[in-house]
Amino acid sequence: MHSSKCIRSNVALSETVSKLWNFSISEGTKVSYETGYNHFFKFLLLNGSVTDSKPYSVSEDLLIYFATHCFQHLKLQYSTIKLYICGIRHRCLKDNICSPFNNSSNNLERLSLFLNSIKRLQKPIIKDRLPITFDILQHLCVKLKEGIFSPFIDQMLYTAFTVAFYGFLRCGEFTIRRSKSFDCNNNLCISDVLFYSDYVILHLKQSKTDPFRMGVDIQLHKQLNHDCCPFKALHDYLIVRNTMFKFQNNSALFIDESGKALEREFFISKLKHLLGICGYNPQSFNGHSFRIGAATTAGKSNIEDHLIKTLGRWNSNSYCRYIRTSKNVIKKAQQKLSS
Repeated sequence: MHSSKCIRSNVALSETVSKLWNFSISEGTKVSYETGYNHFFKFLLLNGSVTDSKPYSVSEDLLIYFATHCFQHLKLQYSTIKLYICGIRHRCLKDNICSPFNNSSNNLERLSLFLNSIKRLQKPIIKDRLPITFDILQHLCVKLKEGIFSPFIDQMLYTAFTVAFYGFLRCGEFTIRRSKSFDCNNNLCISDVLFYSDYVILHLKQSKTDPFRMGVDIQLHKQLNHDCCPFKALHDYLIVRNTMFKFQNNSALFIDESGKALEREFFISKLKHLLGICGYNPQSFNGHSFRIGAATTAGKSNIEDHLIKTLGRWNSNSYCRYIRTSKNVIKKAQQKLSS
């Protein structure tokens, strides 16, 4: 009798352990890690190195050969290969697979040197993501008010754009990769919006710079001098949303017309379509362009450095690389050197 109780207890604990492991990394990282490990497992199958559901052990030499496979056959970039190695490490630790990752004294110097050789051989792919500055934001919002998609999608995008800009949001903080993976305990919900008289609090339960998920409150104040107001946008959007869909506090804040949580791919496709209509090159922008644009606009507006760090929730001076500096600004700065 006692034995059967222990078995039931262990089964219940195992389920909880599995759920807790899923919270060790973000949803986006989990998808990347799973992709990397799946490629690794296929590599093992092709080479007859595994017959079971998981390898018994992973060696540094095996990782080097896998990196070579990624470079030579999969034609992957150094950054992707390194990400896949991190995915293997995570799975080895999770499944307690014997590997050099389990040994804290093993810093995998041979693998690191080998990856450096791949990095040196490859030309880095530089994706110049242009910022969506305030001027571009205004242009997009004007077009949405004229009507581009459907009334609901136009209002939803208008709200998402203004909130993303003023909140310095990363795309993954207000969209998700797959609507079916929406989790009210992690993703942005209606309950995460709290209105006051002249500002609104947006509560992020998790973010890139919040690994322990302490949560952060973002203030979005009324903007009285122009139409791009995150306070009014959220207020109007929630009214429209409530008339079309059942209002539940734990449901996704941003949704599509079917009521599903806003997916990143859907958001990006609509954004790029709208940018094209406005006369911009859609390929030069992505979902992160709002955060870059907010930082760039803040820099041009001479907002103090410490305030930019606060607005963007940066813990270091890495925000500087987000600020795009035009040729004219550099020219004027160099002219000042000789004045």
